Amino acid sequence: MSNSLGELKNTFYFNVCGQINTEKTLKHAIQRAYQLNIKKLVVASETGLRALKAAELLRDSGINLIVITSAAGTKIENTIIGDLRIGIPDKKIWDQLEKNGARIIRATDPLYNIGAAWEHKGVPTLATIIRLSLKMISSGTAVCVTATLMATDNGILSEGEEVVAVAGSWIGLDTALVVRATNSVNLLKAGAMQIREIICKPRNPTHSWPINQKDWVGDLKLYERFTEKN
Repeated sequence: MSNSLGELKNTFYFNVCGQINTEKTLKHAIQRAYQLNIKKLVVASETGLRALKAAELLRDSGINLIVITSAAGTKIENTIIGDLRIGIPDKKIWDQLEKNGARIIRATDPLYNIGAAWEHKGVPTLATIIRLSLKMISSGTAVCVTATLMATDNGILSEGEEVVAVAGSWIGLDTALVVRATNSVNLLKAGAMQIREIICKPRNPTHSWPINQKDWVGDLKLYERFTEKN
């Protein structure tokens, strides 16, 4: 429904965070991209599994898939399934994504870079404050923003371009946004980076750590192949 003042659109709120929401998140994101005639979908994917799902759903859609992942050799340590290797470490998955037409960006999160050592010592940085503020909406919101920054910094997106960005809480997808792209150096420049629409998100954006399968729900067995046991 629309009128001269604006337009009424749906936002889907998940009951929990986590991988269980991946497919529905992608379907909502793709539907909104169609509605807005957006031709680029930015998907944050650390193992490549959710990016493969996106590639499957986007087949013959006319929407280009941009996959954002962490720097090579990055690990999330001490998870309940072991140390999780991220940055799409499996070459077969990487090659399959490229075969399916995905553009893959492997880089360092601009909100978690040279200040990381201070964060580990409990010293707040400006990047920490920005990320924690975005996490009040959802963990995926912070990642959607950083993934869009990374894609723009790498020249895959143009500043001012409107895209649909998808991310999640730890692994899996549960948040989708319509975002106005900008370079990371312009993140805090007035009007540069904009979250224009919230397509879906967990209603309660927080989840426990370690994962307890109550407020974060998903199939962890899918990810055991990427772990190093403690």
